[in-house]
Amino acid sequence: MKFFLSLMLLIGLAHAYEDDVTADVAYKMQKDGEAIIVDVRTTIEYLYTGHGEGFINIPAYYWTYDEKSIDARVKSAQYEVEKSKVKDHKSVQKLYAAKEVINKNFVKDVMKAMKLAGVDKVILVCRSGPRSAAAADKLASEGITAYNLEDGFIFGWKEEGMPWGGQ
Repeated sequence: MKFFLSLMLLIGLAHAYEDDVTADVAYKMQKDGEAIIVDVRTTIEYLYTGHGEGFINIPAYYWTYDEKSIDARVKSAQYEVEKSKVKDHKSVQKLYAAKEVINKNFVKDVMKAMKLAGVDKVILVCRSGPRSAAAADKLASEGITAYNLEDGFIFGWKEEGMPWGGQ
């Protein structure tokens, strides 16, 4: 988590990637064969919240979770039943210790996808923009021409009415 937060701070200060592009610009670049669109979200997000037309899922990182004991989880559930109130997100998160795992093959996999598609540009997308901006910076530092999809999948692609589905 510290790594992710550090990247977020750096993104706010400056970025190394080419530029942020709108969904309509990204869609045109994809349709014209100029670039591929890589979705850096976790596979679970990609599968269950949908994705844009032609997005290639290459997660930038994964999450693993160490859950608290079954005793703690049962007590939490019983508390909700007794109080007739579902706990808030932060309270439930305390039942799990999230660990960020960087995808060590991310750069290599993106380069392979670009080669297979015959393009020399990539547009990165996540849920709302920050993770894909960090991924675009990583690729740019490796000499890859990378763009970030402005406002991400939810607030950019979907809200601009671009084609999507798959959820």
